[in-house]
Amino acid sequence: MRRKKMKAQKRIIVVGALSLLLCFSIAYAAFNTTISLRAKGNIKKVTSASKLRKLADAKSSDGLFADPYENGRYFFKGADPNNYIIFNNEEWRIVSVEYDDTIKIVKNSPLEDTLSFDSVNSTDWNQVSINKFLNETYAPSLLDLDSVVEHNFAIGAVTLNSDYSNMTLNDQITSENGNYWNGKIGLITASEYLRANNNTDECGSLYLNNTNYEKCRTTNYLNQILATDYTVFWTMSPIINNTISNVVEDDSIINDDAESVIDENSDGTESNTQNSLEEKGLVLDNKYNYVFGVSVPFKNTDFKEQEIPIGSVNPTNVSTSYSVVPVLYLNADVVLEGNGTKDDPFIIEK
Repeated sequence: MRRKKMKAQKRIIVVGALSLLLCFSIAYAAFNTTISLRAKGNIKKVTSASKLRKLADAKSSDGLFADPYENGRYFFKGADPNNYIIFNNEEWRIVSVEYDDTIKIVKNSPLEDTLSFDSVNSTDWNQVSINKFLNETYAPSLLDLDSVVEHNFAIGAVTLNSDYSNMTLNDQITSENGNYWNGKIGLITASEYLRANNNTDECGSLYLNNTNYEKCRTTNYLNQILATDYTVFWTMSPIINNTISNVVEDDSIINDDAESVIDENSDGTESNTQNSLEEKGLVLDNKYNYVFGVSVPFKNTDFKEQEIPIGSVNPTNVSTSYSVVPVLYLNADVVLEGNGTKDDPFIIEK
């Protein structure tokens, strides 16, 4: 009898101990889970964009800089910054780190074939033929298309008068940002080309860049993209005024079919305005539409530079075929490895 009582007591003690241990285990697990959840909730996601922004304290003239015109944007500037990235098994360059953590990149060479901006003389990006080619033909061929995100591209037109020396870069950016298109593949804007230059004193506006183009082309990595035809690649920035002089104030000709502009005097007689504009350069033909084109080094070594000022940004006839350099935005979630140098470029982690 006594033995049975002792066994019963032992069972009670063991069961009690196990129950107590189980309670402690459940309580600890719940506590630990709560702590973990709280900790995870307090962890801020570190994106590749965040890591890149840490490079913005650039000590040299080449590097990443906070944009003074648009809050939250950072631009790579200089002759050869460490912004190389491999995309689609090709060499591209990072143009900017965006406020939404997307990363804007540009192909470091043009597409093989040259194209007109539009086959029917339009500058409306929503319908031009170059847009249709990039997004309907070129985009599906990209190997890393899953890393590309649809994004707003600035497509606003820039009002450019014959005397454009007073137009600031901020004025130009405001005009470009007056209209947007949302999609996957676009082109660089004229102001983004200018913002890639680290010599803001001499190259910090369209007028300054085109006045000092021989110097400005040496401090802008985007001017090292070799054009495949007539030393020009397209931007996606249209121009409102078609009766302006060439913005490069010399005798260079960028449009073969440009003609003089004929106005009417108050009495109805014709008055040729070409004479008043000849001193400032070529008069554009007002029967054509224009967007900005960037003149860059030519692949053909026999090409004579005096035929076009390398480094300038000019009104370019949309009907003419020029080089196409695609631009796109990488998803904010992409993880980049590498240092961004030419020998150790950024690579998208798979």
